[in-house]
Amino acid sequence: MEMERTGLKTGSTGGRMPDYKEKTNHGDALMPVRYYHCSVPNSYRNLSLHWHEEMEITLIRSGAIYYDIDFETFLVEEGDLLLISPHMLHSAHEMPGKDMVSDSLVFHLDFLGYQVPDACTLKFLNPVQSGKLRFLPVVKPGTAGYEEMKACFVLLLKCFNEKQYGYELYTKELLMRFFRLLYQYGCAAKHEGSNGESGAEEKLKEVLSYIQSNYRETLTIEELASVCHFSQTHFMNFFKRYAGMTCIEYINHYRITRAAADLVETERQVMDIALENGFRNISYFNKVFKERFGVTPGRYRKNSLENLSLSCKM
Repeated sequence: MEMERTGLKTGSTGGRMPDYKEKTNHGDALMPVRYYHCSVPNSYRNLSLHWHEEMEITLIRSGAIYYDIDFETFLVEEGDLLLISPHMLHSAHEMPGKDMVSDSLVFHLDFLGYQVPDACTLKFLNPVQSGKLRFLPVVKPGTAGYEEMKACFVLLLKCFNEKQYGYELYTKELLMRFFRLLYQYGCAAKHEGSNGESGAEEKLKEVLSYIQSNYRETLTIEELASVCHFSQTHFMNFFKRYAGMTCIEYINHYRITRAAADLVETERQVMDIALENGFRNISYFNKVFKERFGVTPGRYRKNSLENLSLSCKM
């Protein structure tokens, strides 16, 4: 019964071919940089496991939260800097009874010209984009270079959000400075995952990308298992082990996250948003939404718009 309600059931694939490219755009082609302000539990309670081609830098302004980064769990607290390297799997989970506020920049290394071969890109940028080097996931207060990195990032946020004349140049300058500090203080290391772990990571990325490309449609266990070339039983065990939740839970989690974004970013009716994000039953959508966010979809939209309005006035 639960499988039918989520739109996940066994059956044929219907001839669909996987599309592994992530759909979310972080900025645009000319300025591939985007700012995110998050407030837990208002923005989300749990952030689905995902990955993207861009790098992500986050400053925890207040509170605490759990981050799962590259199959390792970190407790991050006020003042911590998070460094999510390109292609790195990550998710976040609220701490019961704890709020969290953070500011993030997500940017593609194209903005820094990593594809143009010169001494800087070949030695410092290209290895990060290709995954040969990864940054330390968390830089805590007291770590060597922390104060300089935090000051640089705070200035970067101010520059990007105020968008004064020439901010594009200054944003690039500050990002380059931030990279220099990361290397100067030894925050980069070779990525040396085991062959088994690396293979599991790639398989998981493939199936997550497939879900993210097709979450609006009815997905089947057979279909998802075929992406990994696994049997259905092996696939379900594999997914639970590496994603930390069942496939059904993940799909619901991802659909609800996308629906929450649509509630804030569009004026479409709640029922239309539910249907467009893969929910075929509005009552079930409302139930899952309230379990996730603690409020109804309508209240979530109202609260989010009020918070956004208040943020713009500050």
